[in-house]
Amino acid sequence: MSTQSNLFIEKSKKWLTQDVYPLWSEKGIDKKQGGFVESLTFSGEPMDVPRRAMVQARQIYSFLTGAKLGCISKDKAYAAVTQGTKYMVEKFSAPSGAFIYSINPDGTPKSKNPDLYTQAFALFGLAQNYAVNPNKETKDRAKALVQYLQRERKVKGGGYTELDEKGNVSYKSNPHMHLFESAIAWMAIDADQEWKDLGQELVTLALTKFIDKSTGVLGEYFDENWNHLRENGKFIYEPGHQYEWAWLMFLYQDLTGQDLKSVRHQLFSLADKYGTSPSRKVAFDEMWSDFTPKTQSSRFWPQCERIKAAVRLGTEVSKEQQLLYAKAADDALETLFKFFETPMQGLWYDMLSEKDEFNGNSSKSSSLYHIVNAMEEYINLRGKLD
Repeated sequence: MSTQSNLFIEKSKKWLTQDVYPLWSEKGIDKKQGGFVESLTFSGEPMDVPRRAMVQARQIYSFLTGAKLGCISKDKAYAAVTQGTKYMVEKFSAPSGAFIYSINPDGTPKSKNPDLYTQAFALFGLAQNYAVNPNKETKDRAKALVQYLQRERKVKGGGYTELDEKGNVSYKSNPHMHLFESAIAWMAIDADQEWKDLGQELVTLALTKFIDKSTGVLGEYFDENWNHLRENGKFIYEPGHQYEWAWLMFLYQDLTGQDLKSVRHQLFSLADKYGTSPSRKVAFDEMWSDFTPKTQSSRFWPQCERIKAAVRLGTEVSKEQQLLYAKAADDALETLFKFFETPMQGLWYDMLSEKDEFNGNSSKSSSLYHIVNAMEEYINLRGKLD
């Protein structure tokens, strides 16, 4: 392993252990009301803003992963997970079996919208809790959520509807990607056929509808028949989601044996070839399907997805090819660390402008899920690529 990658591994562990988990376990958990707070100011104080169900689910994952990496004690992490799961189920559950979008800090509902993105992450959070505390209540709650989706949100051509605050219906690949992630999480810990069926449905939808046959890229927005929504003949795709799908398909192949290797590497290579700036070492937020950038800003999370896809997919290519994957991971992590240069350590900026400037005064709790996932993959797998 290179000296640089060794340094990155040590730097990642140190940042998580000394800066992130001490701060977020102290200030990021509401000791009075319960649950995880939505965000912290750059002075490290909780913000008095509505809380999303998605944040609860992601922080359950983040604390468990921190414990796996040895960056926070298991006792402290499991206590956080237990209270976070209880809070999510008690405060965000709807009678239908769905989870609502957000609540006020006092626990009263803010938005009762059962958007698909929220359902995907609630299912994911329940899987994380079940992995360390396998109890019937958690699994039953997860199955009630899947049954709600099958009953009320099914699309004729496969998949599920997205809903906005006004009840308008749309069709998006992104929430399906996270639903796929949740199915994989459940498949890895529980033998129930329901998770396998859900995973198979979602990977089939990605392969047959989301990925455009002519370009090979995976689009974001669709009509009710899963045709790409286009402007002037072009549709939007996101490099970050290309990386993320590629990574998830690796995990799915590991569990099922379904050969997705060529698809995964195509998604990765198209994202890396067209959706990044080699000079700036950034992955862009949005692209057009003619491979021109729609935006040249860069949020933190596409860098995270580039890291984990590069190290995971890099383990299965030839020694000659590994150099490309290793470089992509190293470049992305180098860029990611720039997002952490905030007034207080243990926090992060959200967006890097196309002029390479940051702004902001707070950090969203939801971001840690992306960051710790990328660092876990880099720490565990980067050494296999040299």
